[in-house]
Amino acid sequence: MFRKAAATNERGRNVDTAIARGCLHPAVGETVRYFEEERVYSLQIESTLACPQRCRYCYAPGDPARVRELSQNDIAAVLASAATMDVKAVDWLGGDPLVREDWYDLALLARDLGFVNNIWSSGIPFADPEVAERAVATTEGGFISVHLDTLDPAVYALLHDGDAGKKIQAILRGIEILQASGKPAGELINCITFARPLAGGDLVRTMRYFGEEVGMTICLTQICTVGEACHRQEWVPTPGEIRDACLARDAICYPGSSHSFGTMDVNKFYCGSVVCVTVDGDVTPCSVIRKGFGNIRDRPLHEIVSDHRSELFFSGMRQPGPDSSSCTQCEQSAVCWGCRATAYYETGDLCGPDPKCWRAASRGENARYQHR
Repeated sequence: MFRKAAATNERGRNVDTAIARGCLHPAVGETVRYFEEERVYSLQIESTLACPQRCRYCYAPGDPARVRELSQNDIAAVLASAATMDVKAVDWLGGDPLVREDWYDLALLARDLGFVNNIWSSGIPFADPEVAERAVATTEGGFISVHLDTLDPAVYALLHDGDAGKKIQAILRGIEILQASGKPAGELINCITFARPLAGGDLVRTMRYFGEEVGMTICLTQICTVGEACHRQEWVPTPGEIRDACLARDAICYPGSSHSFGTMDVNKFYCGSVVCVTVDGDVTPCSVIRKGFGNIRDRPLHEIVSDHRSELFFSGMRQPGPDSSSCTQCEQSAVCWGCRATAYYETGDLCGPDPKCWRAASRGENARYQHR
């Protein structure tokens, strides 16, 4: 079994697994340093909204009349601006970034500029060996994430459009090809969106398969009521279901760790050192938060980040005052500050409490939000 209570960072030192795995980036120590210095370690680029998986809860805008891609010129300008800030990594997002015909050229451009490439994909394109081999070649030192919520075709069909069996098999085959092409399992992530149809045994079976049998990192992300998910309120898990999912995840992913998160399986060091450029060119604190603080078509990225550091880096969470979010007082605040996207959509405040956190629910906090 590949999971241990401590992981090793880039300098060979032991790091608590919840810190190491929750950073996602292999360079854990550097990610933490960027967080502490309030700098951008990773730039998320939402290059396209197109995706073959067609999740029925997707947070990205689903209007077909909208712009579908961020232009090559915009991406090149963003990368050049990010280089002036000494950003270390680019997280390619969608939709599915591999749907773009020019994704490989863009990844090569980023690599040539000195960035580490990370790819967040549906996983379906990796069934093509050429795509998988190119992804492995361009993500050296980084990670590749696929997205498979469940191994059960009936549950998958409820959550996604299309042929469930074929899509599941394509993703599983893609994972095999990625590994055969040289990507270690420890640099692969399976992203699971925790919606209520997964609650219970199905979620545990899926996490055990990828975490214990395949040896991949798991990124458990809770459904957030934005985009398509606004029409799926019945899919939002209850506090008890969230608690059970988190405890099961901790036992599989972080045995022996003294830390834990809610169902947003990245820690504050990842969230607090990333900014996103959406397909519309808006600069946001993360891809799920669709509130922009400037647009790269009006001003360079580095100027926007400089002028909106407080919002983009969640200063209200870093320097809590008497009216600060209860998340800053949580026993897990050393690694977790709740999901800022959930806080924003449920309370209207980027630095507000996370009403969907099971710990807050167990303490009776945020009661007016728990039954929305």
